[in-house]
Amino acid sequence: MTDSRNIALVTKTLVHKGSRAVADAGSLDLPSFFDLCALMESCVVLDGLRAIESSDVLPAFPLSSALRADGLLEEFHPTLSRADLHRVALQLPEVLYDQVPDSFWSGLGEEDRSPEIIDGDGALRVIDYTERTGDLHAQLSQLAHLPSLHAQGADVRARLQRSVGYLVVAAANGLDYFPDFDRAPFVRGLLDRTYRSLPVRLYQRVAEALGEPLGKNDLVAEWTLRMEVPIPPVSALVLERARSLDELPDRLLEVRAEFATYRRYFASFKAELQEADTISERLKLQGRYSQLLETASGPRHETVSAQEMLNLAEKAVNVAVAPQLPTSYSGLLLTQPVEWIRRWWRRRPLAVLFRLDGKLPRISQYQGLIEKLWGVRVSDEVLVQYAAHAADLNRVMNR
Repeated sequence: MTDSRNIALVTKTLVHKGSRAVADAGSLDLPSFFDLCALMESCVVLDGLRAIESSDVLPAFPLSSALRADGLLEEFHPTLSRADLHRVALQLPEVLYDQVPDSFWSGLGEEDRSPEIIDGDGALRVIDYTERTGDLHAQLSQLAHLPSLHAQGADVRARLQRSVGYLVVAAANGLDYFPDFDRAPFVRGLLDRTYRSLPVRLYQRVAEALGEPLGKNDLVAEWTLRMEVPIPPVSALVLERARSLDELPDRLLEVRAEFATYRRYFASFKAELQEADTISERLKLQGRYSQLLETASGPRHETVSAQEMLNLAEKAVNVAVAPQLPTSYSGLLLTQPVEWIRRWWRRRPLAVLFRLDGKLPRISQYQGLIEKLWGVRVSDEVLVQYAAHAADLNRVMNR
């Protein structure tokens, strides 16, 4: 496989919705605008985008076609078959395994594009994002049991559960993961829950392998790499330069070319992070590259979040270890030698998470750019609702 240090898995839904917003001006609403923003950001901060090859073909809109012609967007075959990926899932921590629906494995790479489950301000319907709700994932199990929300809640639950399946596919193939904008807070929350669900003995084993006198909570806090990453103001730059929607694909590739140094820094950061031997070394890397990435982003930078995923690409976690029976993920790891544990812990891919709340300071500017290019005005009422949702997401993503 191509060097994947700065290549991420994306969904065909993200490519479809983001590209359609440019091709069909009448389809634009605030959620599809954020799909477009997420797609454009992924194109500038990453070296490559990969979508799982399936019967659900990549769209042939002008934007997606331009990305494919540039070699930026490609389809790929997972290195494991669907059946083997399902067996890998049987070895996952229960927190993850319980969230992947069986239907995901039979429809690998295919997506629903139903717009009615997302509000006009970009929030998933029937999900309460306010701070008092605690864990967003706790709501998923409730949705299926509330008759008044059954149909719509089932759609939302399936969409979020499929995002976990994509995370597993990405990790098993050594790829980063760039989820759709509405899925980002759930991916963050689920990764947090997953790491905290692993047994204390495993964290003790990791600490021993690293030579670090740290307990489980310290390792969770220090090694899950929850950090905010400065990025160029991609969407604003592209939309400001485009005189029409027809120009947008060329302007995006133009902006991408200008930030080649940024991508080189981002790839180097991840490569050095995976070779770091100590927590103090990792912290120094985060500080140094945060400054480099901020400088390379320009004076009006925005942010994404980054968080490490589980390493599912190491051979001992492969299905060949236990092809017939499900094996405890933690139990399997505990049987590995110290050097293997050290390598497994360090060489984890990233989830790169779009920050919907990061668009809030510029929302008036984006309102003007939407009116310029699409000829429609986002109402002040919708912007007020979006501001409230963005504030809730800020609390969810930063707590």
